[in-house]
Amino acid sequence: MPATMGEWVQGWIGGRELLVSLVVSWRGRVELCVPEAGDILNPCGEKSLRAFGKAREIFAGNTSGAALGTFPEGSAINVINPLPSAKGLATSTMDIAGTFAACAAHAGTALSDERLFSLCASIEPSDGIMFDGLALVDHIKGELIERLPEPPPMTLVAVIPRRTLDTNDYRHDVSALEALRGCSRNHELAYDILKRGLAAGDAALIASAATLSAEIQQNVRPKEEWGALMEARRLTGAIGIAAAHSGTASGLLYEPTNKFGAELAEKWLADVLRAKETRVTIKRTSVCGGGFFSNMTETPHS
Repeated sequence: MPATMGEWVQGWIGGRELLVSLVVSWRGRVELCVPEAGDILNPCGEKSLRAFGKAREIFAGNTSGAALGTFPEGSAINVINPLPSAKGLATSTMDIAGTFAACAAHAGTALSDERLFSLCASIEPSDGIMFDGLALVDHIKGELIERLPEPPPMTLVAVIPRRTLDTNDYRHDVSALEALRGCSRNHELAYDILKRGLAAGDAALIASAATLSAEIQQNVRPKEEWGALMEARRLTGAIGIAAAHSGTASGLLYEPTNKFGAELAEKWLADVLRAKETRVTIKRTSVCGGGFFSNMTETPHS
């Protein structure tokens, strides 16, 4: 499963809260296995365990032939996700979606991206990382609203703070959600810019949509790194700012040809934020489209 660095756009669009995930090239996976004595599995969270329980109920016995749908006694999930949680990187969706996809693969069940998204949203509001290309989605109800093309190549310098913000905690901030609802006209504008940029393959236009959506969010739920990002953008030629709307991460977007600018931003942000005693991790990645891959194998992953 792919990760995100927040969203291209998130807000009130067409009368309800929707988002387009900003998918990046970071990856994680979930294995369905039967551990033997001495095997050590990575710990998984409560949400993944809920997904595992639900997946066994849905997919057990749902097979196209042999009894693949029967889950072996002692079966467990092994979550291999190198990213920190509660930052806005879609780690919960990666783990939950990976769990459902692994169980469906074991059961021999073809799982569409729309059904996988719906299953994920039955556990918690989810990111649209499983859709090929990009997608405008209702992350709360688990509905696909509109499919969108994959973005052109861009580099992203991500700033990931130590502090966290869980999706459910964000959903309980009623005053912030109401304030954002009042910004619907600008959310609609940001989405229109994004669609035009994707249709034209225009990285600068797409990045401007991300910046507008991030600015709206900044006015309601400020990120302390915002000033440094604005200055780094000016100094290094970034084409836009990206934000995790229900998380703490943020970042700068670059044309892939501006390798020097991205490298300079990494160093400059590290120096400036360290001087302010802001504890962050700064990582470079590339934007991409979503999608997922699942398979059956009797050979353990290395």
